[in-house]
Amino acid sequence: MPSATNASSSVSRKFMWLAGAIIAGGVLWTAGWYAFAAKVEADLPARLAQLAGPAASAECISADVRGYPFRFGVFCESLSYENAAEGISANAGAFRSAAQVYRPQHAVAEIDGPFVLSSTGLSLRADWQVLKASARATTNGLERGSVEARNINFDMDWARLAGRFGFQAEKITAHARRNGPDLDLATYAEDLRSDLIAGLTARTLVLEATLTDRSSLLEIPFVPLQGPFDAVLHSLKIGFDETTSIELTGPVRIDAGNRISGDLELTISDLQRFTERAADLDQKTADLFKQFGPAIAALDTRPGDDAVSLPLTINNNQVSLGFIPLGQLPAF
Repeated sequence: MPSATNASSSVSRKFMWLAGAIIAGGVLWTAGWYAFAAKVEADLPARLAQLAGPAASAECISADVRGYPFRFGVFCESLSYENAAEGISANAGAFRSAAQVYRPQHAVAEIDGPFVLSSTGLSLRADWQVLKASARATTNGLERGSVEARNINFDMDWARLAGRFGFQAEKITAHARRNGPDLDLATYAEDLRSDLIAGLTARTLVLEATLTDRSSLLEIPFVPLQGPFDAVLHSLKIGFDETTSIELTGPVRIDAGNRISGDLELTISDLQRFTERAADLDQKTADLFKQFGPAIAALDTRPGDDAVSLPLTINNNQVSLGFIPLGQLPAF
């Protein structure tokens, strides 16, 4: 029979082999992680140039790769973008991202404000308390992406608008995903306040739409959305309180000049309360609803419920509610 000393020696050798294998694996993992991190950092300028596209540049200031041992993440002190040909420049605060080693195609990120964009005749600034984003990548871009921001302040000065436009919101979430050749978009906002019209507040805002044949907007290099294209507005709804809301649905067409046309349906829940709210904001709008009240009721395409559904037509940015002209949308 083997002695107790021999048995103990065998166990010790096995333990030493196991410990050595663990240490060697750790050393190899560490060397591999840092080698890959160095490659990511070295390739980052080329990847940003690919994302920005021709005639544009993007920069991650003071780039650093972190996350050892089981994550990879790119960190930047700030972000910048410039397109001299289009006269566009933009920058944002610090950027932090992370992806699991075993799931590198799915990444999450945080971005600090403010975001500032300037272009010919346009100045835009947005700031927030927290902004988080997530994305699922494919070989040629993104499959889907989401953004969530809290305590947002937005301000825009655009030559095509009569005055400055600003709003604040408690929370905004936005989602985009490829759906075959199409692109699905969804945005949800809570507790909106705007200084465009004094006293204008909304409990909720919902935008759900599909852009036909525009899934390429999530491909690399990313390009801005331009006409012509078709879209389906599944819902553009503003909820003012528990009973009062307005909603637009239907197909629209944006031409090469970015003019909008479409035959939509406008649904107003609790018309009387809506008219009262309109009077608090703009007496002319309230007077219009009171003046054409019987005609508006006659246009109701779905009589018998608590809401009023009306045909709203847009023809090259000219808007009419049935036979009632409402005005012109600003050019985009």
